[in-house]
Amino acid sequence: MIYREKYKVELEDIGMHNRISNKRIITIMEDVAAAHSDSVGYGVKEVGQTNCAWVLLDWKIKVVNRPEYNTHIEAFTWSRKSDKLCAYRDFELRDNNGNVCALGTSRWLYMNLIRRRPVVLNQQMNEIYDTEEGKMVFDEEICKIDTEIDAGSNDNIKEIIEKTYKVERRDMDINGHMHNVSYIEAAYEVIPEDIYKNHEYSDIRVEYKKEIMENQEIKIRCIVFKNNGCLITMESENKLHAVIKLS
Repeated sequence: MIYREKYKVELEDIGMHNRISNKRIITIMEDVAAAHSDSVGYGVKEVGQTNCAWVLLDWKIKVVNRPEYNTHIEAFTWSRKSDKLCAYRDFELRDNNGNVCALGTSRWLYMNLIRRRPVVLNQQMNEIYDTEEGKMVFDEEICKIDTEIDAGSNDNIKEIIEKTYKVERRDMDINGHMHNVSYIEAAYEVIPEDIYKNHEYSDIRVEYKKEIMENQEIKIRCIVFKNNGCLITMESENKLHAVIKLS
């Protein structure tokens, strides 16, 4: 089953050159995924009854072109497979003319919020979501981000920036953790000003490792490469919370 919703690019959704921002692309994908789950009885409204919720582990997004302010987008999403622990979901955003704007794939856990453990998935979940087996927006599966970089001997590194970020109420989601999109916003706070103002990242890769709570202080480390790509890590007390790669 391919689920779809329509969206308008509003004033708050735009960034450089009055075109849709990465933040809005991600929130559209999250929103249409939530709407799909709502439609099959595994959405936000059921959390209070089941004490279970979908938890995002990975994003891989490629922006192909950016619709401008006051235009419309149609978002498509589908479940493409699941194993015992993880469910995989893909996305496609198209503009008014049917042209592809962005592609995305993601990996999720269905988490028991009381026991703090993932629920084992079975074939019934594929049947409920009417999984589109084999329908992938990318040729390859999600791969782990390589963080093993020797900063002292890597000639491709332009600079390394570190900053402490305190998580505020505005960053939180309905489950009491830092919202998925807030990780991206916090990462953008560390990117050098000239790159932030003049460069649009079209390839976004995020690994969510460990939840971040309100009032927690995290150390954000950004390795900036000579091509303006960034590798960003978020840590606290020697615990890795997230890895973000922008290019």
